[in-house]
Amino acid sequence: MMNRIFPHLFLCFGLALAGCTPAVSERTAASAPKELRVDFVKLRHIAAFGPGKTDLAGEEVHKLDTFLDASDIGPDDHVYLQPAAEDHLTAARIGRLSKEMGRRGIGAQTLPEGAAPADSIAVIVERYVITPPDCPNWTSPTYGDHGNAEHTNLGCANATNLGLMIADPRDLVIGRKLGPVEGDAALASVRRYQAGQLKGLGGSSSGGGASASAASSGGGGGGQ
Repeated sequence: MMNRIFPHLFLCFGLALAGCTPAVSERTAASAPKELRVDFVKLRHIAAFGPGKTDLAGEEVHKLDTFLDASDIGPDDHVYLQPAAEDHLTAARIGRLSKEMGRRGIGAQTLPEGAAPADSIAVIVERYVITPPDCPNWTSPTYGDHGNAEHTNLGCANATNLGLMIADPRDLVIGRKLGPVEGDAALASVRRYQAGQLKGLGGSSSGGGASASAASSGGGGGGQ
């Protein structure tokens, strides 16, 4: 009789433990890090000129303004002008476009001749865009987690705040090169150290330290 009861008891005990353990997919989703997604975005507009003309044709000025407004160009965006191949009016046309964009405070760099259609110049805007994680995420309960898994909302606030605070999303992907620095002050301290010309701490001098040391030695001798 007992031989038949024990297997059933162990089976029930195992099923109970399995019911208390969260599913593998649930634990995986809960422990997934909340990360920002940074995408490279390129916006392109074709500014058309009339054949043999250096002024924007027809409604092209309005179309350019609409594109620039929709692009919402910021100080960290990169703007380029790419002329068509074998266009002998490239310099004049780029000057015309630069003037139109300059009145809006937008500067642009010139790219080598590319795949722009004839009698046109491509206006290209490049930027990095941040997509925050899907937060908040309260899909897992805040209590009764016997598997001790990370909560689905863990890290949401940190990732979202970083995405809101970052000035240039490109820094999260590439970073910036350090500029030139002035190292004279650091070099001078090394030279003083090598020459034995050490400076005392602020508010004190090496002479004062020596006097204090001598006084301490004298006081000790008087006590003997």
